[in-house]
Amino acid sequence: MNRDTDMEPDFSAPTSREIAETLQDREQRSRLLAYALSRFGIESWDAEDLLQETALELVRQRTVVRSPRGFVFRIFHMRCCRFLKRRRAEFRIFSGKGSSAAFAREEQAESASQRIALREVFRTISSSCRKILLAYYVEGRSLRETARTIPLPYSGVWSTISRCLRRLRSCLES
Repeated sequence: MNRDTDMEPDFSAPTSREIAETLQDREQRSRLLAYALSRFGIESWDAEDLLQETALELVRQRTVVRSPRGFVFRIFHMRCCRFLKRRRAEFRIFSGKGSSAAFAREEQAESASQRIALREVFRTISSSCRKILLAYYVEGRSLRETARTIPLPYSGVWSTISRCLRRLRSCLES
């Protein structure tokens, strides 16, 4: 067993940056755009934005990838899921409507009063807490993306989110 050959990296597998460049391939782009439309109902202009976000995430990763198509598909799929969650959250927050028409009137009234209370309490917490909670929960950003929203190291994002949630809960209880 030769230790030198065991320790050498495998240069045959493409890096995530090289895979990001393959997103320029028309066939792969059209296949992913069709997937976004058929699976999630995401129109082409929004799916194009998601493809660009996928490419940026691939460039940031800087890892060697064994299954490039699967890797790209998985990242794009996760981006589509986040997009839909963000769209639903924005709809609920800004339209004041529930996510399903099957809610009874009492439940709608209760959820409306909860939303009003949440909005009022949300104004009382610090702006940095508002930014980080909106980025993570409403916009559906990852922890890394949330860390970039406000100047905060990645290692401290989750504890900051937890602290902000505790403040929010204590304000809601009082």
